[in-house]
Amino acid sequence: MNLDTVLQKHARTTPNKLALGWESGEYTYQELNEKIQNLATHFLLNGSKAGDRIALIVDNCPEFVISYYACMRVGAISVPINPNFTSREFSVIINDSTPKIIVTNEIVKEILLNINLECDPKYFIVGSQNFNNPIPNDSMQTSMNLIEIEEGTILYTSGTTGTPKGAILTHQNLYHNAKTFAEAFNMKEDEKTLIVAPLFHTAAQSNCLNSIMYSGGYSYLLPRWKSSAKTLSAMQEQKTTFFFGPPTMYTYMLSDPNIKEYNLKLRFAYTGGAPLSSSLFNKWRETMGFEIVEGYGLTECSPVVSINPPNGRKKLGSVGIPINDVSVKIVNELFEEVGIDEPGELLVKGPNVMQGYYKRLEDTQIAFIDGWFKTGDIAKRDTDGYLYIVDRKKDMIIRSGFNVYPKEVEDVLCQHPAVLEAAVIGFSDNEKGELVKAVVLLKDDCIENITSELEEFCKKRLATYKVPQKFEIVKELPKTNLGKIIKAKLRELYV
Repeated sequence: MNLDTVLQKHARTTPNKLALGWESGEYTYQELNEKIQNLATHFLLNGSKAGDRIALIVDNCPEFVISYYACMRVGAISVPINPNFTSREFSVIINDSTPKIIVTNEIVKEILLNINLECDPKYFIVGSQNFNNPIPNDSMQTSMNLIEIEEGTILYTSGTTGTPKGAILTHQNLYHNAKTFAEAFNMKEDEKTLIVAPLFHTAAQSNCLNSIMYSGGYSYLLPRWKSSAKTLSAMQEQKTTFFFGPPTMYTYMLSDPNIKEYNLKLRFAYTGGAPLSSSLFNKWRETMGFEIVEGYGLTECSPVVSINPPNGRKKLGSVGIPINDVSVKIVNELFEEVGIDEPGELLVKGPNVMQGYYKRLEDTQIAFIDGWFKTGDIAKRDTDGYLYIVDRKKDMIIRSGFNVYPKEVEDVLCQHPAVLEAAVIGFSDNEKGELVKAVVLLKDDCIENITSELEEFCKKRLATYKVPQKFEIVKELPKTNLGKIIKAKLRELYV
């Protein structure tokens, strides 16, 4: 099953229902379907064929949505890319994926024309005739009965730990995640989402665009995050019922002094991509009267693996239980399953797991064991089957033979009233092997003796070997577009 066929079904059964909106316009399902058909024909007339890659390098806009589903319609593989990348980052991904067509804007096109690319793509510019000029009726009959291929999209990992790798997600992966996510939140055709998280990222694609479209609902696009006031105003105006954003977006919204004055219709607020702190969870519940739903996922899993039940029992600090048809297990270094509440590496198997890494057979083989995908995350499971992410396996610090999980230390630091955010990294020590360093962003710039205060705060709440030996007070933490702190960059800067 291809998600584009679901969209076409909505265009037939509810043609006049609104499907997509943005600041200057909106499309019904019939209008959106016609735009997709038109662009799909343009793709074919410009030489695109089944299996070709088409890069989408734009912010959240209707052209992204049209292009994304047009790729599905012609059997091409979409390659969404962050439009804010540098020349070097563009070069790595484009030379790896070698797209036949690039959908972008004039600014990015100029950057790309000055890069030594190993392919010669055609450019479709947002707002150009490819999107606005209808194809004559006789040309519209260009055959869409192409060879069906498994691959739906290639999403490049964030590169927080090294060179980006392209995760190949199949149509089955995309369909399963959209369907299962929509069912978990009981989404119906009256569901409305506001998409401000970037659509070039798997979370916004699956959790918002695809799941809402699967349900026959309505998506409203904001190009990018500008302010909490802009987002909250749009939520109120659009009567948004479902919202997804990383924890940082919720932090920003709660900092808006007028948040309680907005007449919001939210049923659910969902988060993922970075840990949800207990302080943020509690403050949102106290302020808004309902709880943020936390889930866990990663690009290679389309992305959702587990969700704290939206309509069931939620456990603070947990990322919930696996979604339908997805299996997980937690193993030690010998890949033997560990017991209840014991930490180990989380493995995943199911229809959400990627086909593999594009053109990287060895990396793909390393990523799997006996059909199970190795997430690289340390997790544990309680007696009720709820999962808890302890930390990234590669981020774990070993001090004097004891395992220190940075997330645990970060959670403690974030309980201090002066701390806005914290990231914990390890650094080498001849005697202990590794020691612990905390990089801290404060709510207020100047606080006297804050490092000593933070050290004492940790000593009262953590075993001695977990207490940071060094503190670095910073004005900014390097992050990905979804608000995940880039630990590799922190090590470059502060180790």
